[in-house]
Amino acid sequence: MRNPIFSTHKNARDANALQPPRQRKMILTNCPACAAPLAHDAPRCIRCHTRYCGATCQHDHWRRGHKQICKRIHRGGNAEQYHANKKYKEAVAVAVEACADDTKGQTCYICTQALHWKTKEGLVRMCACRGTSGFAHVSCLAEQAKILVAEAEENNLGSKARCARMRRWVTCDQCKQHHRGVVVCALGWACWKTYLGRPEGSR
Repeated sequence: MRNPIFSTHKNARDANALQPPRQRKMILTNCPACAAPLAHDAPRCIRCHTRYCGATCQHDHWRRGHKQICKRIHRGGNAEQYHANKKYKEAVAVAVEACADDTKGQTCYICTQALHWKTKEGLVRMCACRGTSGFAHVSCLAEQAKILVAEAEENNLGSKARCARMRRWVTCDQCKQHHRGVVVCALGWACWKTYLGRPEGSR
């Protein structure tokens, strides 16, 4: 019996191809089996939406381990969201480790805790703050930026106000300077995973 995961799902591909390019967004731009560049309308796994350059690579990848993780990827929001979340967690771990010496004994200026209540992540600080200022969890910084942007959109604020709030994804609220290094990298992944589902042309 043919495995349904290997189906090209022609109807879904045809419908996807009819959408304007701005409706299709992806960050996984290379085939996971052979690393060849992928088109927007590349065939994909029906369950988890992992894209491939063709059926041969899809079958090969299934045999080499995709079978074991396909359901997990689907539960994580499908391929793009799953990998964005994974990259975010990895980036946060790197940022926390890089800031470990500087953040000992400090608390987050947003939630006032040393460890994040949900993720249990440590603190970071890579901006122009000095002394006891500027220590925060990446998750708290991301949630703060997300809320500010959402408020601007809900209240139909002008483009200038929306852009100013979007800058909070990369700017420290305390010193008003940009976050740097691995911290801004982690915030970049936080921003990406938050808005991943939006059309490419959305602002």
